[in-house]
Amino acid sequence: MSGVDELEQPIESVALAEGLTWEDDWFAVGAVDPDTLAIGEPAYHQKNWSYLISDGGESLLFDTGSGRRPVAPVVQRHAGVSTRAFPSHMHFDHLGGVNAFGPVIVADLPMLRAMAPDDSLTPTEEAYLGQYEDLSPPTFPVGHWAGIGEVVQVGLRHLHVLHTPGHSPDSVSLWEPGRNRLYAADFLYRGHLYAQTPGASLPAYRATLETLLDMLPEDIDILGAHGQTEGGTDDMPRLGHADLSALHDTLCDLLTGPPHEGQREVNPRMTLLYSKASFTA
Repeated sequence: MSGVDELEQPIESVALAEGLTWEDDWFAVGAVDPDTLAIGEPAYHQKNWSYLISDGGESLLFDTGSGRRPVAPVVQRHAGVSTRAFPSHMHFDHLGGVNAFGPVIVADLPMLRAMAPDDSLTPTEEAYLGQYEDLSPPTFPVGHWAGIGEVVQVGLRHLHVLHTPGHSPDSVSLWEPGRNRLYAADFLYRGHLYAQTPGASLPAYRATLETLLDMLPEDIDILGAHGQTEGGTDDMPRLGHADLSALHDTLCDLLTGPPHEGQREVNPRMTLLYSKASFTA
């Protein structure tokens, strides 16, 4: 692994937003609602957030954290051992605890099927990007291939699987109309949006945004996978319809010009990082 000083900070230096509490010496938790728990890693440099979605004795963990500390004990304290895991995409910081949850739900996309002969999935380095933190891809069993548009049930809760490429070609989000919520993972979050990494695509980002802007209500509650508040406190990254619209406008403007490398402020909550390759990917 890379140096601890580079990737972690002492929790004493982390300021949690109101409503969050330390679960232990690494994880912070906060209630989205009585049945949904945000699990954060505020001391990790990427400020990861995963979401534990529960109902009627059933639970689903959307993303399994960075893996620098095991997330399973936190999940077991709040939801027991029957939790299913569903990674939003194959980047290393979303698969860290994946092997603690048995057969995993995976989006049924051709690129992911190609990584899973006999339903045992090992991400390619291009999909995993573990080289950034000296990590090797895990191998894990696929328990269910979730089709795009499929409704995954957690008790009486209904989660619609949406393909949301842009940040990565395999990214999916979960839309829960019953609670007016989108679990957006790395498609939309606070801070620097990565569209400069392998597989990122500005045209795909724009196309996905156009679909979401048409589909989602104006008062949609969006939960992302990274970030802090504008004041620098650590909190579950909540955004809304206006943020989707602002990102769409930024992309439309960028894509009228020639491919180039750089960054563009979307609004005070987000800055888009992009590469030349992402203009044509």
